[in-house]
Amino acid sequence: MNLQKLLNPESVAVVGVSDKPGFGYNAADGVLGSSIAQHAYFVHPRRETFKGRKCYRSLSELPEIVDCVILCTPCHTIPSLLEEAGQSGIQAAIIYASGFSEEGTQTGILLEQQVKSIALKYDLAVLGPNCMGIMNNEQKINMRGGNVKSPGKISTGIGLVAQSGFVCSELLSAGYLSVSYAISSGNGNICNLEDFLSFLADDANVSVIAIYLEGIKAPGLFLDTLRRAARSQKPVVVLKTGRTRRGAQAAASHTGSMAGASEVFAGIFKKYGVLVADTLEEFICMAQALCVLRGNYPRGTRYGMISLSGGESTLSADLAEELGVNLAELSPKSKENIQKYIPSFASAKNPLDATTALFGDEARTVALLKTFADDPQVDAITVGANVKFSMNPTMKALCSAMATAVQKGIVTKPIFAVPSLENYRHPETRQVLEAAGVPLMSSMGTAFQCLKKIAEFSNYRYEDRNLTVCIPKDHHKDTAAAMSESDSKQELMNCGIPVPAQAIVRSEEELKEAFRKMQLPIALKINSSEILHKTEAGGVKLNVTSVEDALLAVRQIRENVKEAMPQASTDGILLQEMAPAGVEIIIGIINDPQFGPMLLTGLGGIFVELLKDTVLYPAPINKTEAEMILKSLKTSRLLTGYRGSAPCDLEALEDLMVKISEYAALHKDTLKEMDLNPVFVYPQGQGVCAVDALIVKYPGK
Repeated sequence: MNLQKLLNPESVAVVGVSDKPGFGYNAADGVLGSSIAQHAYFVHPRRETFKGRKCYRSLSELPEIVDCVILCTPCHTIPSLLEEAGQSGIQAAIIYASGFSEEGTQTGILLEQQVKSIALKYDLAVLGPNCMGIMNNEQKINMRGGNVKSPGKISTGIGLVAQSGFVCSELLSAGYLSVSYAISSGNGNICNLEDFLSFLADDANVSVIAIYLEGIKAPGLFLDTLRRAARSQKPVVVLKTGRTRRGAQAAASHTGSMAGASEVFAGIFKKYGVLVADTLEEFICMAQALCVLRGNYPRGTRYGMISLSGGESTLSADLAEELGVNLAELSPKSKENIQKYIPSFASAKNPLDATTALFGDEARTVALLKTFADDPQVDAITVGANVKFSMNPTMKALCSAMATAVQKGIVTKPIFAVPSLENYRHPETRQVLEAAGVPLMSSMGTAFQCLKKIAEFSNYRYEDRNLTVCIPKDHHKDTAAAMSESDSKQELMNCGIPVPAQAIVRSEEELKEAFRKMQLPIALKINSSEILHKTEAGGVKLNVTSVEDALLAVRQIRENVKEAMPQASTDGILLQEMAPAGVEIIIGIINDPQFGPMLLTGLGGIFVELLKDTVLYPAPINKTEAEMILKSLKTSRLLTGYRGSAPCDLEALEDLMVKISEYAALHKDTLKEMDLNPVFVYPQGQGVCAVDALIVKYPGK
């Protein structure tokens, strides 16, 4: 299918035009105000004209074969109209109507299947149904069903795709987003959200991709698009809804029970450098700021902050610390130079209260900005700019100073204008600042959240990630089965993971023989693929130091298991050397049905469910990613030496993480879950040991 005909048509036909407010009027009025108005046609079986333009009775009567048809008619009329469009040689269509699969009724689902079948038959690129259409500001083409008018000469750069017509309309109504394309994807069962994202990733006119995301239908294309965007350094900003935990159904492991949809998406976004907004305000502020910067992003995470008020400066300091925005430590030379431009009673520090001395003094303000920018510790600068309803001389000088400093190359580091309140964003001020490449941010709280995330994005390097897309080919349901602990550990040994020495015994003689070969103490466990939580079934005995105690323990284990789980099949007793205690870590895999194997890392043992200090991240990973994951744990200090404890062998732990992730990637079509809990991590140079292991696979694979 040809998305160019859908997104950049040279001619359109609107079917179902109307004088009444609604889709029929808005779509027709929109194309009349577009650059392709001379090749816009209207179709209605009972109308003669629309706004003085002729109406045709059917698509077959049009004087030319249009690129795209906009259908503004009820759902039951769509199949026949789409069939006519296909027969006429039209290659794209927009369907506004609801009443399809989104309603969840059998009638609606079947109707959408019929529409999809027709689209496939004629290779039609179809947007919708149940959508609000497209705004193309690059070519000035308005094909929206809502009453949002084309912004005309507004700047462009953002490619917006929203799985909500309402959200898409609200964002456009803001009036200041530099939108190249705004696409309301609707049900997305013909052309889906991922198709449009792929188009935007390759479009040179789009510098920022903004996604209002509810769910994914083509995970492989989605991840491939994020990978291409990362490699081309095109920022992707996402507002993801449905962030609550869904939990994994019938999860056999700790990993499976802790890996929800929100955690899966968070890991994906982290791997591919996606900026994640928590609110619509953040979403719009971050996307617009990145667009205005035109690639002049901060080269680090440290900000220099300038205010003209002591109160504003104090608020900035508080918010920076609370929200995790890094303030630059100014050099003595910078402080000495700053003091030249502020009164003697003022203090040269960061955040800086420059006082009213800078009011209206553009030259001194430019010099102060340059002083901050010249400090190697400063990666970006924020300036408090409160322009309310008109541009007074003070604010005019301040904004002019920021614009001049950037436009003349006096300051090459990014500058952000930050109002104290949301409504302090005068349109003329915005135009002056954005034309110079200075974003006018949202209110201070939202702005600082965005500044933190933009700074983190500045540190992202796609070269440091393993961006291999690892989508499972097979989609299984509840057919997986657990391997026994002994078999699970054998799998680990086969890929170079250290585990304690072990043996399976089925008789007293085998027990005595195995016991003599092991270092004491040992652990005895029931060996069964059906008993996943052995302790609860009484199937574990620890710290056994004699054959006599071992024989007694075996009898007790068998009695306990027979009473607790009489139907479970068993295969002898697992003897295992007890590894010396170390820092306990959990390493796990959950194979997400959409996105494939995800590596879980966190504090292990009994604390994994209690503290839930875990990170979920797409496999496979490399050593750099392993290091990053460990540093992101809240309890990471336990690994680097805490209150006199020795630093752990991070090199060995990272190596284990990489090997497990590679195993998961290799077995993406057979592996369901994996749990290594605990993994003992020993002092530096002494390695790691996977003490307990569970692998769940799909049978017959």
